[in-house]
Amino acid sequence: MKSSLNFLPASTLAEMIRAGDTTSRQVVEACFAQIGKQNPTYNAIVTLHEAEALAQADQADQARRDGKPCGPLHGVPITIKDTYRVKGSRTTAGYLPLKDHIPDTDAVAVQLLKEAGAIIVGRTNTPTLAMDMQTDNPVFGKTNNPWDVTRTSAGSSGGCATALATGMTSLSLGSDLAGSIRLPASFCGVYGLKPTHGVVSFEGHIVPLPGEINGYRTLAVAGPLARSIDDLALALDVLTQPTSQDRNIAPLLADMGGNVDIANLKIAWTDDFGGVPVSAEIKDKLHAYVKTLAQAGATVHKLEPQGLDYNEIWETWGSFVGAQGNYDMSNVKRAIGHLFSKGTLKNLPMQRKIVGPTSVKKLMQAFELQSRYITKMDNFLSDYDAWLCPVSATTAFKHHAHSKMLGDFKIYDTPLQVDGADVHYYVATQSYTTIFSTTNSPVVSMPIGLGHSGLPVNIQVAGKRYSDRRLLKVAKVLDSYSDKFQYPLQ
Repeated sequence: MKSSLNFLPASTLAEMIRAGDTTSRQVVEACFAQIGKQNPTYNAIVTLHEAEALAQADQADQARRDGKPCGPLHGVPITIKDTYRVKGSRTTAGYLPLKDHIPDTDAVAVQLLKEAGAIIVGRTNTPTLAMDMQTDNPVFGKTNNPWDVTRTSAGSSGGCATALATGMTSLSLGSDLAGSIRLPASFCGVYGLKPTHGVVSFEGHIVPLPGEINGYRTLAVAGPLARSIDDLALALDVLTQPTSQDRNIAPLLADMGGNVDIANLKIAWTDDFGGVPVSAEIKDKLHAYVKTLAQAGATVHKLEPQGLDYNEIWETWGSFVGAQGNYDMSNVKRAIGHLFSKGTLKNLPMQRKIVGPTSVKKLMQAFELQSRYITKMDNFLSDYDAWLCPVSATTAFKHHAHSKMLGDFKIYDTPLQVDGADVHYYVATQSYTTIFSTTNSPVVSMPIGLGHSGLPVNIQVAGKRYSDRRLLKVAKVLDSYSDKFQYPLQ
């Protein structure tokens, strides 16, 4: 009974607990049993809350027996990325100076999940300060891919995705700046939602470091990873509840569209952003999937928004990361950094403006360009229910060694292989995700089946800003036409 609980959706577990078909204690015990069995191999969960979680499970069961109100996640075990404050829980962000850091308050998103009844069983691994597309850090080491331990789970929410794909959690809270929810979801074959920027509180996330000013005022978002679209929708409803702790949150639009019928869907798609290579494995799977949608009755067009200059959008993303992430760095230091890195960065449009001197004028120019591309993207998606595209250039690759360190951060000069061709690490992993970070668009990373390598292939399903609820309803219908598979340990 306990082992059969590990791969059920969080929404199903919540229904079963409310109905008395199982208990929170049984579900939480099954979760810890799976962690004990599998985590030594995958290293997805780095801090456990076993005693506290079991005590909370007993309290949840007693509350149900007493007829007290049950929240939407009542008694359900979840995990939280090790970048969010959790009261009384070690929170390190994979950063050695924080290895013993224990916050005395919860991040806003964490508090909302707790208020919904969720039980936090542990913290998931992340790269140092969440700044890498692989999950590895000097505090806890690397997280392995659930399909092949020699491969990466991606980053920076790699611990979340691996924990889900191995049945160690039912739901996980991640974060996304350059694709940090969408890429791990893709490499591990689970579901991830990058919400519209600003609809979920980012208060209590590291970075910024404790006591520092938050420079990331654009791009970065908090969002859920799960094993179903329904669980993403449930988590979104919880995470977008109003709270007095952060009033700087925008409301989502109500879904006024009614039921979604495949025959009424108008879908745009592409397999090419600015000529960045995509492996044949991903392209073949995407092409077959789009054909299936067309055969099912959807209107399908291969096209992209008019006037999209991908290089300019990538550079705009980098401008924000450079200006906001290092807002207190002098231009002298920036100039020195640029001198040493310009040769490496010259062919990396999303990276070349991260380093180098900045100014208020340059930041305002970035805001101006972002505004233009938000308008172009939303106008395009006003005519389509969703835009489908790859998540990255490749499926999960072998653990990839860094070339050098720049302070606390790893630098990669050795390219990745995409069908035998050399593609720079950052181009391969960030080209298809940073576009939507710049336009603030909501995106679902959704598996459509296994490729010929036996590894999962995800696509991005992008929608109009603030229409996240409608996007999830569309994604659920689209998901019913994907090739289903079981996880390796299922």
